[in-house]
Formats: sequence, structure tokens, C-alpha cells
Amino acid sequence: MPEIEILLSGYTFNADQTRMGLSTVTLIRGRQLTLVDVAHFGRRNMLVEALEKRGIALSDVARVVLTHAHWDHSQNTDIFPNAEIVIHEKELEYTHNPRPGDYATARYFADTLREQKVRTINKETELEPGVNLIETPGHSRGHMSVVVQTAGGMVCIGGDAVSDAGTVGRGTPAIIFWSEDEARESVRKVLTAASVIYPGHDRPFRVSATGVIDYLVEAPTIKFTGILDYNGNTFSVDVALAGNRGTTIHPDARSKAAAH
Repeated sequence: MPEIEILLSGYTFNADQTRMGLSTVTLIRGRQLTLVDVAHFGRRNMLVEALEKRGIALSDVARVVLTHAHWDHSQNTDIFPNAEIVIHEKELEYTHNPRPGDYATARYFADTLREQKVRTINKETELEPGVNLIETPGHSRGHMSVVVQTAGGMVCIGGDAVSDAGTVGRGTPAIIFWSEDEARESVRKVLTAASVIYPGHDRPFRVSATGVIDYLVEAPTIKFTGILDYNGNTFSVDVALAGNRGTTIHPDARSKAAAH
């Protein structure tokens, strides 16, 4: 049966100068080596090193599934020379003309895939035995999640359809760019498909029958460093994870029911 490993853990940090989205990058060891999401340029070296530690060359990766096209999930596809890039056709179409205010989708995204082998899908799809794509739109127009049949049961790699464990209680991911109604339905679909979730910006967790969250790994501490002035003075601070946040919804994505 396929096995799942986290190569890079997902987090979200906000500062008064920038948003720092760090997406989960997951390896599926099945008939082929599959990556689910590939992070952004700032994590490229970390991604390469994580693969090297596992004895995996970039050329060994046969498939990259992009849950969606947002910059923090999708910028490193070009380093995998033999990989088929799998993305939903609605997601790729949307990147040509994203909504005003959608700061997560780059209009040039499709151009970054021009020299690569791209496979678009438009329905729920089996990639190989035990590895299936399900449509989970809402956070973005053509968001997909990956459901994997492992020896320990069904696991869903949820991307930003289930951005964090707080999604379970809220019924929505942390940010919705496309449709609140579709986002809520996608959360229900993921929770029906699997009780173990690998979210896009949080640690893996299990959901009990009563909705209790049980994290499967310990909370990390992240170190920030920076240069303060031209003399090279630096600072360093350790940051522990805070509680789950609410949901930010693009104005055009709000629930139709709530609008009436």
C-alpha cells in the first residue's frame, strides 16, 4: 500500500511587513514517487535537501500533484525534470484571470508550466491504486485533495481545503478566495473521505467520531532571524504555534445564503 511522509511542514505566519505562507509538502511512496505540492522559492533548498536525505533524486519524482496554484504551494515544479504535473483544469484556467484582490494567484502561473508535462483533470481521478484525487473547490476555484489508502486506513492530504485543524470546528478553511458555499461542502467531503488529515498549513491530525482533534506529531518551535542594520547586527527569536484563527473570505466568495 502507499505510504505518506511529510517533507516540509506547513505553517502560516503574518507580520506587519508580509504574509508568510509555508505549505505542507508531502511525499507519497506508491507505484511511483508522488509529491503533493512543492512550496515556494524560499523553501527550494529545504525541499531538495529533504529529498536527498531520503535518497531521492529530483529525477526520481514521477508525479507532482498541485492541490491548487497559489504561490506558496506551486513554485518549485521546474526542478523535477521527469515529473508529470497534475492540476485541475478549472484551477489552471482561473490563473489566466484571477479575481481582483486574489493576492495568492499569479497571472503568470500558467507560463511557469509551459516547458513541463502537464496533466489537467476535470473529475475525481485514480492516479494509481490507492491514490485518488477528489475535487475540493472553495478555497480556490479548482482545488483538489488527495485521498490515500494506507496500511493504517484512509488519509486525506487536504491542501488548503482543510488548511488547519481549526477547519473542522469552523467548517471552513482559513482563507476562501472562490466560494464559501463550495468550501464548506469540500470540508464535509474531506471529513467523510478520511479521519486522518494532512492539512496545508498545520500538523497532521486525526478527527474522532465526536469531532475531537488529535494531533499526530508534536508542535514545533520556529526560529526567526534577521539583519537589523548596515553594521550586520542581527536578531533571533523562537516562536511557538498559536491557536487556530478564523476564516478570511474574499468579498466575491461569500455564501449566497448569507447575502440574503
